[in-house]
Order: sequence, then structure tokens, then C-alpha cells
Amino acid sequence: MIYGYHLIVCLFLIIFQTTLLAGGGPAHLYDLLAPFVVYLGVHHSPRAAIPILVLGGLAMDGISGGVFGVYLTAYLWMYVGVRWAIQFLQVGNLILLPLLVTGGVVFESLVVAFSAVVLASAPWPVESMFPVVSGQVLWGAVTGPLLMLFFMRGQKAVDRARKSLYAEKGPLRTP
Repeated sequence: MIYGYHLIVCLFLIIFQTTLLAGGGPAHLYDLLAPFVVYLGVHHSPRAAIPILVLGGLAMDGISGGVFGVYLTAYLWMYVGVRWAIQFLQVGNLILLPLLVTGGVVFESLVVAFSAVVLASAPWPVESMFPVVSGQVLWGAVTGPLLMLFFMRGQKAVDRARKSLYAEKGPLRTP
């Protein structure tokens, strides 16, 4: 059931980002899967997270039209970085989650931007990336923690539904 929840959230974020926000959204909107990757890194083991990250990364690589493998690589390295960071930091800290989300957005924005710079046919000044990446980091710092709360509340709702569905019934079929 948890795989289904993660897959639905991942596909919803991809569809929302590529259809609704592509044309009329803010100019420097970040990748909405970055907070989801941080959420998976903080709250789930590799066994539960890696299949969702691979599917999400392959879907974003296929949809983006850019270099194939950039998003998949960024998601996997971001997940590894978050898992490494939570060994040294308190997961329940209220300041930690926005900082992890902001760091994840910075990492992914820089990976995608530098891959575009390296593969550009004409020389592209690196300083032209600064307004785009800083706008993405600002949006990630503001909306990322809200998305993390949405993911955590959704997880709790799925856990409650699973417990009530599989609750042991008495002889009169009542819990």
C-alpha cells in the first residue's frame, strides 16, 4: 500500500509540474520532486524509496527532453546525501527539514543547470544561471516545507487506512 501511495504522489507531482505549471507557472519554478526525494530520504528505507526514485527519475528524464539520466542521477545522489546527512542531524528538528529541502533544490538545480551549460552548442555564461537557480532555491525554501507536511500527512492517512482495513475482527466481525 505504501508503494501505491508513493507512486501516486510521484506521478501526481510529475503531471502537475509538466502540464499545469509549464505554461502559466512562475518563471523559475523548481522541480517538485526534490522535496519528495528529501521526504523519502528522511522517512523511508532504501527498499521502499529506490524503486519510486528510479521510476520518477526515468519519467522526468523522458518528459524533460534534456540529457537522459540527469534527473535520475540527481534524485539518487540527493537521496544518498539526505540519508547520509540524517545520520548526523536530528530528523524531528523543525529547522532541519526546510534546510534539507533547500539543499536538495540547490543540488538538483545546479546539476541540471551545469548539464545544460556543458552540453550547449554555443558558449553560455555561467553567471546567467544565477537568477534562475536563486529563484528556484527561493521557491524551494518557501514551498518545500509545505510539500513535506503534505507528504507526511498523506503518509499518516494511508497508515490509518491500512490499519483499519487490516484490523483484526472479533467473533461478531467487529474490531
